[in-house]
Amino acid sequence: MGDKIEETNKFFESNSTIDTAKEMLGHVLTYNSDLGKLSGVIVETEAYLGPDDQAAHSFGGRHTDANDALYQQGGTIYIYSIHSWLDMDISIQKKGLPNGVLIRGVQPIDGTEIMEENRKKTGFDATNGPAKWIRAFGIYDKALSGTMLNAGDFEFDLKKSRTPKNILETPRIGVPNKGDWTDKKMRFIVEGNPYVSKMYKKDMNLDDYGWL
Repeated sequence: MGDKIEETNKFFESNSTIDTAKEMLGHVLTYNSDLGKLSGVIVETEAYLGPDDQAAHSFGGRHTDANDALYQQGGTIYIYSIHSWLDMDISIQKKGLPNGVLIRGVQPIDGTEIMEENRKKTGFDATNGPAKWIRAFGIYDKALSGTMLNAGDFEFDLKKSRTPKNILETPRIGVPNKGDWTDKKMRFIVEGNPYVSKMYKKDMNLDDYGWL
């Protein structure tokens, strides 16, 4: 287990936050839930660059009990509330530097029927958004916040499962009135993948979902 944690830390601490957000596309997340194994490949991420980033929860060095997970070692899970929903970031960089990557969308692999039942939705709408996939995985509280990936029931495959044909870079979603940070291209998607949030049908690649 120790070696796996060290490898996990290295993955999330060794490169720039933006490069890590791009690299996470194509890696598999797995949650061993009470109802069974649930997994999906990451298709959409957003980078948040800590104290300098006006859209980040740690902007200006803000450090509270709620966002403490962002300040922990790379690979720490940070779950937070957005209205009545939950989102999940992964802390990036070494302990004390509160960068994060929001996982915005996943393409289901294992446990699709369980995910759809958890969400009361079927098809792409089950996991094509940051709060949607969290609920699809059966996560309804913040109990996992502050825990490490690959140290328990939440796993991140350190080897890429699939390779995007093309990664599109866009401004982040839901980041208004943040000066220059509103328009910075810090959202990364597998072009054409139908599990990307806010994807128009005309832009979907239903042949290979945007993978090589």
